[in-house]
Amino acid sequence: MENEEFDETTKRRAYSDAMKLRRSGLDNETIFARLEKQGIPEQLIMIVLGNMNVEQKKKVAKEINFNYKVAAFKVGAGIVAAIISGVLMPGNTIIPTGLILGGIILAIATNKQENENR
Repeated sequence: MENEEFDETTKRRAYSDAMKLRRSGLDNETIFARLEKQGIPEQLIMIVLGNMNVEQKKKVAKEINFNYKVAAFKVGAGIVAAIISGVLMPGNTIIPTGLILGGIILAIATNKQENENR
């Protein structure tokens, strides 16, 4: 691709229209066709779609990273509760094991529920 200079109004219009079309649920090919129909240069459309895809991937990666941190916190809380109960009731191993497994199950269940909501 050549590195052409595009005027700012064309760039703004391309990004604005592409974002509106993306929010309406259209895929890249449809967005490309509609922008091309509006007279926006093909190279600019490819740049716009590329940038939009990068931003979307960053957003998804950020959400996944947050989900792992929440899950680790829940499992960690189960482990801490298990240690405390193990110190308070040294002969009982069922309660600490249950707390650890409960933290793991809670983390998995929350992750599945968040994935279904997407």
